[in-house]
Amino acid sequence: MSSVPQSNQESWIGQLNQPKRGVPEGLWIRCQGCEATVFRKHVEQNLGVCPECDHHFYVSSKTRIAQLLDEDSFEEWFADLSPCDPLGFVDKKPYKDRLKAEQARTGLREACIVGRGYMRGRPLVFGMTDSAFIMGSMGSVVGEKLTRAIENATKRKLPLVIVSGSGGGARMHEGILSLMQMGKVSAALARFHEGGGLFISVLTN
Repeated sequence: MSSVPQSNQESWIGQLNQPKRGVPEGLWIRCQGCEATVFRKHVEQNLGVCPECDHHFYVSSKTRIAQLLDEDSFEEWFADLSPCDPLGFVDKKPYKDRLKAEQARTGLREACIVGRGYMRGRPLVFGMTDSAFIMGSMGSVVGEKLTRAIENATKRKLPLVIVSGSGGGARMHEGILSLMQMGKVSAALARFHEGGGLFISVLTN
């Protein structure tokens, strides 16, 4: 017969039957480069680069703002601009539906964010594209935002930094309107350059 008091036995058995604490979701992340499972915090501290093999993870536009600009210094411009569907384009799904789905999935209105911020106390115009939104492809709104940002940098005589976080090319869903954007942006950059402005283009993985 057991000499352990009944109350102690029940307490001990109760502890064994308690559900085990699981590992918090999102604590670890698998690297697509080396297949290693790495601590997410270590990846973030390493600016989105795998500490094991130097593979570059996707970095969102909001994270880039936090990485590059002074804390809480970024003021977004032209956030109300939304893409339209001038062609009524349909591939696997209507373009209008694709836009709504991408906006809900990413929390972005478009593949580009621009505005004014500070870097080490110095003001600048800052823009970036985000590959999460339709591969960061350039539609009419992306081109318009970039052009307006460049024109504001010219007018205010501020340095201009644009981070290219995508490589989606022209957005086929908008046809000729998307093809026009590269020329429009290039012309705005040429005028900025003629005025002696400092432009830094940051290419990312």
